[in-house]
Amino acid sequence: MTKEQRESKNIIYADLKIVGEYYDSADKNMRSVAAYHMQQAVEKTIKLKAEINGLDLWGHDIKILIEKCKRNGVDIEVPSKIWDEADNITQWEVEGRYYPIRAVRKDSIKEIYDSTIEWLESGNTIK
Repeated sequence: MTKEQRESKNIIYADLKIVGEYYDSADKNMRSVAAYHMQQAVEKTIKLKAEINGLDLWGHDIKILIEKCKRNGVDIEVPSKIWDEADNITQWEVEGRYYPIRAVRKDSIKEIYDSTIEWLESGNTIK
């Protein structure tokens, strides 16, 4: 892993730290902020794992980013929970930047949080 890739991983952990502090807040606005950072962590993890495998990606849509990896023969070992919730996770980015349209459930954020940490620490992003 390059120095830049290690720094990218540190930024992902910063997003995850915010998520860990606010995902279970009673305040829906704080949960919205946590959901936004959760989407950012998933997006950045996809991009980091793709980059380590020689593929540079652009965009924010989780499902499209994963599909680009598949089309290019890059297996980033996406957890099934993240694939199954890709559309919802993408919405968190959009809604988190503006007034939250809907409250994001804390258990939804926590499931993606747990999956992302495990995924980030596995395979080609361990170091």
